[in-house]
Amino acid sequence: MKFFTRLMLAVGVAALLASAASAAQAGKRGAAPKSAQELLQAQYDNMVRECKLTEDQQKTLKEKVKAKQDALEAWEKANAEKVKTAEDAVRAARSGDAAAKKKAGDDMRALQADRAKATEEADKAILAALTPEQKAAWDGYELFEITSVKYKKANPTDDQTAKIKSACMTASKDLAGFTGDDKKDKTGRKELQACLKWAIENVILTPDQAAMFAKKPPAAAPATPAPPAPAATTPAAPETKPAEEKKADAK
Repeated sequence: MKFFTRLMLAVGVAALLASAASAAQAGKRGAAPKSAQELLQAQYDNMVRECKLTEDQQKTLKEKVKAKQDALEAWEKANAEKVKTAEDAVRAARSGDAAAKKKAGDDMRALQADRAKATEEADKAILAALTPEQKAAWDGYELFEITSVKYKKANPTDDQTAKIKSACMTASKDLAGFTGDDKKDKTGRKELQACLKWAIENVILTPDQAAMFAKKPPAAAPATPAPPAPAATTPAAPETKPAEEKKADAK
């Protein structure tokens, strides 16, 4: 597969750039941002770095990010009570039944979708400030961010992190060709994502690290106990005739 060949090449090239790339990445990472302002500032900083924005683009982007911040803060203020209720429901449902867990999850996802919708126009304006090449770089970085969270528990080295990022950048370029909702595009996305997963877990991570993400085999069904053996039947004793009948038979 063309994608797989390029993916393996990207992993190899990343090994040569691991020190510089991981140092830059580590320098930008710290405690997870919490407030809307911190989240957007992190997004802006990442975009400036990853997309290599010009000074004019940075100025434009600051205005667009400020508009997104205003929209986000307005939504959070209007939905604060709903968010708190949903969060409480999710915590309570952890020890509840399956139906309660599903409802709590559905409610939280609905709020998250509504929150994303509130900033949809601002997000479009931000992306409009980028060139096609910069958009491709940003898509790859976002895929890397999502992917690196998944593999965080493996505690990858700086070298591995750089390789994962390079693989994500390559995968993102091919994923851009499957943006539709038809069967062909859905299948294409699924195959590319599976290919990326295989490359990370079989080429980049060590066997011990990869084992953390291996699917556990289904639990064996309990053995069916053998049916109980039929109770032993005592053979009937031979019929014994009275002495008088024996004498009569002898005659």
